[in-house]
Amino acid sequence: MMQKTTLAAFVAVLTLGLMMPQLSAAGEVEDILAKVDAVLTKVKDQTYQAELEVVRDGKVTKTLKFTVKLKGLFQKMVKFTAPGDVRDMAVLTTADGLMYVYMPSYKRVRRIAAHVRNQGFMGTDVTPEEMAITTMSVGWKAKILRQDPKVWVLELRPDAGNESAYSKLIVTVSKRHEGVEKIESYDGAGKIVRSQVRTEWKNFGAVSIPSVMTFKDHRTGSQTVMRFLQCTVNQGIPDSAFTTRALTRGE
Repeated sequence: MMQKTTLAAFVAVLTLGLMMPQLSAAGEVEDILAKVDAVLTKVKDQTYQAELEVVRDGKVTKTLKFTVKLKGLFQKMVKFTAPGDVRDMAVLTTADGLMYVYMPSYKRVRRIAAHVRNQGFMGTDVTPEEMAITTMSVGWKAKILRQDPKVWVLELRPDAGNESAYSKLIVTVSKRHEGVEKIESYDGAGKIVRSQVRTEWKNFGAVSIPSVMTFKDHRTGSQTVMRFLQCTVNQGIPDSAFTTRALTRGE
């Protein structure tokens, strides 16, 4: 039960935001974060087809497939399609940040506890929190560490009320791709524990996303690769698709 709940927490926050248009060298960090949010809402809604592969010693040991529906900055509905033990599991993140999971085997909806969101799941190298940061302007204190002709490097520390597992994030923003290309997560002792690198940027209508994200656990050296295979935008998804009732209907 814990494995499935933790997995559900992770995918509930799946999204590929963190894109932003270029700013001048004198741009303040608040402006950068505001542009991040603006690009996330450039389209009204999005649907992704995706898969996640666990890689050990250069070999794929596990594959998970799922679809993700997004609306605005926070509303998300996720449904697993493979493998069989997680098929038809559905996960919801509401506009107010609450997270719920529907387990087909139990035919029940459960709220996901905050402490579960910071755990790894199903043998992967990804935690829910690492994919939860769709908006950096809420819950984080940020500053610009440095910049060069290619990137901005930001430092984000959790704000009051943000129950992050990390003491800080170092975020590298690519000026060429106009989006985040790397996030490094540090523990309380100031050591890097995890990172994610975003590559292979593709355009899906008005949305430009990194179609490959590689997550690494620096304590073990293991990694997990996520691939976004298809994206459809502006389908007119109603708010009713992001409710606990919609979870049980499998929408």
